[in-house]
Amino acid sequence: MEADAWLLRHLWPEVAPLTLGAGALAVASFVNFRTGAQLKNAIETDGEGRRSVLHSLLLFGLGAVAGCVRTVTFDSASERLRASMAAEVFAAKLLEEAQGKADSASVASMDSDVALCADFILKLQNLVRYTSSIVGGTVTMFRASWKLSAAVWPLLVTGALHGARAGAKRSAKSAQALAEKREEALAFAEERLQHVDLVRWFCRAEAEAKAFRRLCDASVEIASRSARVRGVSHLVLDWAAKSVLLGLASLGSQLVARGELTAGELTSYFFHASFLGLGLYGLVGLMPEVAVARTAAARLAATVTRRKEANQVPAAPFFKKPLKPLSLSFQDVHFRYSEAEVLRGFSLTLAAGETCALVGHSGCGKTSALRLLLRDFDATSGKICVGDQAIQTLATEEVRTLISVAPQAPALLGASVADAIAFGAVEPSTEQIEGAAKAASAHSFVKSRPQGYETPVGRGGELLSGGERQRLALARALIRESPILLLDEPTSGLDATTAAALAQAVLSQRPGRPTTLVATHSLALIRNCDTVAVVSGGRVEQRGKFSDLISDSAGHLAQIMRSGELEET
Repeated sequence: MEADAWLLRHLWPEVAPLTLGAGALAVASFVNFRTGAQLKNAIETDGEGRRSVLHSLLLFGLGAVAGCVRTVTFDSASERLRASMAAEVFAAKLLEEAQGKADSASVASMDSDVALCADFILKLQNLVRYTSSIVGGTVTMFRASWKLSAAVWPLLVTGALHGARAGAKRSAKSAQALAEKREEALAFAEERLQHVDLVRWFCRAEAEAKAFRRLCDASVEIASRSARVRGVSHLVLDWAAKSVLLGLASLGSQLVARGELTAGELTSYFFHASFLGLGLYGLVGLMPEVAVARTAAARLAATVTRRKEANQVPAAPFFKKPLKPLSLSFQDVHFRYSEAEVLRGFSLTLAAGETCALVGHSGCGKTSALRLLLRDFDATSGKICVGDQAIQTLATEEVRTLISVAPQAPALLGASVADAIAFGAVEPSTEQIEGAAKAASAHSFVKSRPQGYETPVGRGGELLSGGERQRLALARALIRESPILLLDEPTSGLDATTAAALAQAVLSQRPGRPTTLVATHSLALIRNCDTVAVVSGGRVEQRGKFSDLISDSAGHLAQIMRSGELEET
């Protein structure tokens, strides 16, 4: 299975430490099997076994050292496995293209699946331990008394193996159902917590808490149903094992009375019989856990596989850096989203280095056009080109290396202001960071803080105001120095003076100015762009210089202006 192959690929680098751990486990198991013989000798030496006691203590010490080595190697390998799988799955999730479908898998559910798979090493350790207990216990039991062993061994082993197989099948099904319910509950909770203000404003806290509890109760019902089945299985196994033990005690006492067994041999027999019982009992409980881990591995492997399949695009030559500004064109682009046609024959061409403002009523398709260019979605039909290359022939990551973007609702990633700006480039210098901040009209407010560029920004930039986040997001886009720059309402949250200064700094004519497409309602930005494209009904209805378009009183731009939708900021 694909999940098993993926899991084995991550296990392969741990073969050496796992082999060492398995060897230590074998030594510890050997010492455990010899313990019965040492107890037999201690009982039957009549107080003359000082040398035997010393030998036993040394043997027990060897077993303790082996147990220590086993614990260190297996536990360390388990954590390395967890880190390896988590890193790969996290990278896949970061690059996974949702194509408009909400991804309900949360960080918590991913971490849960990774933890289950990482524990697979500990389950392998237990599998080896239980198997060695079964094999060793069987051999020593038959050596001690074949009559007792022949009476009980087939019943215990066949019953336990059947129970383990059945339990594994049931657990795999219930684990999948439980994981889906948990993810649904986690996605619900994360969405509400991300928009907690809405929940509070509409007085929905109690109702949403009850809805979340219902989702949790559904998970509890699945887990409880599975637990009841396991509980009944353990009840039957435990009752059967105790009944067999009682029968063995009765039969063994008869053999001792007839002189066919000594008291020491019977003690040794029951000691090793306990190993067989513990091994079988552990195996029955372990198989469902292995099934759950394999189910988790299947979900993680599917995430990685989806990412690899998404990257299978036609080969195309990579653009060479450093890049000059590139031309940009949308050619009769149509796009449907959730059954609604958002763009209907959207066509727009920008020359290299040109700046263009996308203007239109809210919901007209401005942001959708930007997201198509970023390959967040694929157009239903039509063609989008950067330079003379259609973006559909390029890998998604290559397209995005050509573009810098400042989104409408920016979040900042990094511990400090400097980190947040540097996120847009690879190891930029201090001078580059400050230069980008100056270009985004952010340098002055940063320097006014006591910690300057080391000022903490908080999670997502929560310690800064909306306008400050907006300017730092723009600085993050500018520091990348890509040939194409996309701005989505970059002046929202800014006052008119700052918006005008920012527009002048970013859009003014200069050598190497990137080709810039701005979705905006800000007059400060619109006036500073080379051209304006007015979008209505999912297509460009009017295109030209701002001064020319605004003088046409019957035109679309003049109508939008009169509606009051355009602002100075």
